[in-house]
Amino acid sequence: MKKYISLGLLSFTLILGSCKKFLEESNQNLLRPSTASDLAQTLLGEGFPLTDRFHTYMDVITDDVEANYLNDPFQIAALSRWSSAFLWKKTMFEDMPVSGIPGSDSYTTYYARIKGCNVVLDYLDKVSGTAAEKAKIKGEALFLRGFYYFNLVNLYGKAYAANGSNPETDLGVPLVLSSDVTRDLIKRATVAQVYSQVEKDLLDAHALLGTSPVSNVYHPGAGAACLLLSRVYLYEKQWDKSIDYATRALAVKSSLKNLNEVAANPPSGFNEASPAYQMVNALVSPEVYWGYGFDGDYSGAALGAGVPGVLFEKGAFTVSAALSDSYETDDRRNVLYFSFAGQYNQNTGVLTWYKYYGFKYGSLTAIIQNSKALRVSEAYLNRAEANIQKALAGSVQGLGEALADLNLLRSKRITTAKFQNINITDPAALFEFYKAERRRELCFEDQRWFDLRRWNLPVSHSIQLSATGTDTKTISAGDSEFTLQIPQTAMRANAELVQNP
Repeated sequence: MKKYISLGLLSFTLILGSCKKFLEESNQNLLRPSTASDLAQTLLGEGFPLTDRFHTYMDVITDDVEANYLNDPFQIAALSRWSSAFLWKKTMFEDMPVSGIPGSDSYTTYYARIKGCNVVLDYLDKVSGTAAEKAKIKGEALFLRGFYYFNLVNLYGKAYAANGSNPETDLGVPLVLSSDVTRDLIKRATVAQVYSQVEKDLLDAHALLGTSPVSNVYHPGAGAACLLLSRVYLYEKQWDKSIDYATRALAVKSSLKNLNEVAANPPSGFNEASPAYQMVNALVSPEVYWGYGFDGDYSGAALGAGVPGVLFEKGAFTVSAALSDSYETDDRRNVLYFSFAGQYNQNTGVLTWYKYYGFKYGSLTAIIQNSKALRVSEAYLNRAEANIQKALAGSVQGLGEALADLNLLRSKRITTAKFQNINITDPAALFEFYKAERRRELCFEDQRWFDLRRWNLPVSHSIQLSATGTDTKTISAGDSEFTLQIPQTAMRANAELVQNP
């Protein structure tokens, strides 16, 4: 299920995919970009993140995943395959392709999509079409470009306001804003310059998409633009702006799924495990502003082979105990946000269940297309965090508003009969609670790594690859490993690039 579009100077070859439930169909013909409709098709094929694996390693480098040793060649092979990323080695982007790991070259993948957005933006004034058609196409292209650059700068540049960072001088990524310019000849912009461009793209997108109807939730609209802006401002510590745009996003859509309405029980048997709730499924969840990506993000992730046959053993990489243990017994996310697997104890004959992986994109019986989403719960969390920061600076009102948002969210996640409002009056203590709550809610949605960076939190990993040795590594706030290395393929192609330390 994939659309391919070759970008040329004079023509675009559109080859029909089979993604009927994803966006719209492309035309099976060769055409010149002469109409807005042509460019809309091009944006679908070359700009939208339909079938890309952007970064299957993202969870592996966080503290939401742990490694499990078993003296078995299948397990050791699975552990070894991902060990370079798990230990944040500077060679991880060279090691992962050698190990056959898909979705490891985020740098190239994001820039390929940026190129598609730039082509559409460059051609838009040269084609026919109504003002409304062009506004929608331009708004979507700008939103996507802003989204891609935001992720790029947070992978390969220092966190905007973390320990030891200076966004005005820290190197970000090359800014390529035209299809006529190759990124292979451009120097890295500063982190501040990239954030400024992201903000501009998203503000312009919001202005354009605010007047255009969203054809479906696989297309970004005003709500998605506002939510992403609230995240950008949160990272920049512009608290009032983050609150403003989170509130605007909630004005577009504010529904939270009440997990008490979802039938779920702790797993009782291998064939009876409760299916995860499809919280990011754009066709199921009421919380989705914009659904994107595909299930290959997870099918290619570090789940590990385990031991085939009768015995069930823990997978090579699974949900960490730290994340798993952070849920209250009556927190329905404890079951509904994960897939489960069994571990058989030969001595006792007992099959116990453990959290295998975050699984919000589908169920055990049905896989849907989009694997990621921008959704409502983040808007409440962003607004709560910004208000907590204002409370830390002395605003009593900020404390009350943060508590209101957190309690509303939790009322839809905790078993109704057991739910109680939290009333933490110390802003510092509330911030600690909030950080754990954000982790519980947004785990396995490409947020934890960025949160660790901007909150200056350490992370430790331990991995055993043989019966006699264990490798342990900790990265602390400001450590160079929190800023990933630019892949050597990009370094060799662009003599202007400066590598991260």
